Amino acid sequence: MNEGEMLPITGLLKMEVRDAEDRVVGHLEDLSIDLASHPAAVTGPAVHLDWTDRIASFVLPRPTEDIVLLMPWSEVETIDEEQIWLRHSHPMFDVVSSAEKTLIRRDILNKQIVDQEGNRLHRVDDVLLRREGILLFLEGLQVGTEWLPAGGRVGRLVNRLRSRYNRAGETNIIPYEAILHVDQDSLVIRS
Repeated sequence: MNEGEMLPITGLLKMEVRDAEDRVVGHLEDLSIDLASHPAAVTGPAVHLDWTDRIASFVLPRPTEDIVLLMPWSEVETIDEEQIWLRHSHPMFDVVSSAEKTLIRRDILNKQIVDQEGNRLHRVDDVLLRREGILLFLEGLQVGTEWLPAGGRVGRLVNRLRSRYNRAGETNIIPYEAILHVDQDSLVIRS
């Protein structure tokens, strides 16, 4: 995983997560993102923990294997091609609420893209992130243009957006700057 390299979210999901003592504690389930920041920054990993009977200082009534915790990005110590290491040892992780948060897998991936007039365009095939040091930023939305008719409306829109945001070399990527907002049913982009 090199600096500036584009990383598809589908390649990061299920990545092994290790604690400060190098124990495997689970896998990456999702990433939260702040679409209002420029560039749009990943703000935390959602980690699907393996069997646990504790979360931070709380003891659970019974062990569980099906729990996903959202952590602030400050909990991430380092990240490489295969693993994420956390700053703290299990179970003493910093956790945050997912209320009012946008999660890439849950809220963006495979979401219907519509323009400002409500015209359905395509679905998000993948979400591309860019690494800068330990931080991750949203680069764009990948759409499968091989399914689009040559010279069709969606193909022309993607070309206009690439030109507007100075992304000429990216053939099937809608730049993150074109995202207006994400709602329950769709992802709205500038037309």
